[in-house]
Amino acid sequence: MTLLDECRAQCLNSPKRIVFPDANDVRLLRAANDMKLAGLAEPILLGSPFELRDCAHAAGISMPCLTVLAPEFSGCFDEMVSLYMAKQRKPLERDEAIKRLKNPLNFSMMMVDQGYADICISGNLSTTGNVLRAAIRGVGVAKNSKTVSSFFLMLAPEGDNVFAFADAGVIPLPTVEQLADIAIDTAKNYKKITGNEPRIAMLSFSTKGSASHPAVNNVIEATELVRQREPNLIIDGEVQFDAAIVPAVARKKMPNSPLAGSANVFVFPSLNAANIAYKVAQRLGGYVAIGPMLQGLSGHVHDLSRGCSIDDIIDISVLASKMHDD
Repeated sequence: MTLLDECRAQCLNSPKRIVFPDANDVRLLRAANDMKLAGLAEPILLGSPFELRDCAHAAGISMPCLTVLAPEFSGCFDEMVSLYMAKQRKPLERDEAIKRLKNPLNFSMMMVDQGYADICISGNLSTTGNVLRAAIRGVGVAKNSKTVSSFFLMLAPEGDNVFAFADAGVIPLPTVEQLADIAIDTAKNYKKITGNEPRIAMLSFSTKGSASHPAVNNVIEATELVRQREPNLIIDGEVQFDAAIVPAVARKKMPNSPLAGSANVFVFPSLNAANIAYKVAQRLGGYVAIGPMLQGLSGHVHDLSRGCSIDDIIDISVLASKMHDD
């Protein structure tokens, strides 16, 4: 049984209420309908019921069982406005709060924050930047967390290998502290989803001093910081990708490494490197890339690529449901 099969089986036992603010999209409507009919989730679509039903009708999608909700007619809109105003760091006029919460993206975050939904999944129409801003304003940053980041789960085209690539969606140039946060959060979520012990490779263009550069030093310092904060994690850095994943290369380049060429969580030094790497693995290597899965927030919010498929929407929904089972 694959990881996705396991997640689907778990969803059938405990389907989550997933709110979709980017609902006026045929791909999303098909995915939500499929999940509802299969019993994988309880989708909540935000937007004008008339527009969504017209969109569904034009695409030949039946929606009799789907919950459709217009924010301003939700029955809790006034309450949400007041709560939203109280959450903002800077004073916010009520008229501006009303305007923001009429936007399904912002309203969906408050639904998660206030327990009207378990998970929010967006990004099929919204940009990652807009999703992040709405999430930080709505659900907020997790207690004791300073870094909101993301990871992609990379599923091998054949076999059971599952890897995590971080951060491929949020922070362009992570600081030492942010790299450490990304490593710790990704390891925790990787274990939660897969059940496997995380083995973290802090990636660089250098392995154990083969090159000298400030960017390399950042990775070394971040590795040491993780070891101080979470001494039980299996981690090594700075390492090149081949030394992290190929045992024969690891034996030559880093014979005393606890990874021994069997890393499964890869922390990249920059968004540039991580984003390129996951797309190369996806498009040339045939890996299934699911994400970006957001982390460091107080609520369960996840992003989609605007080029996502129906299967992508379903896959991230079932994986997010697994993450939700704390």
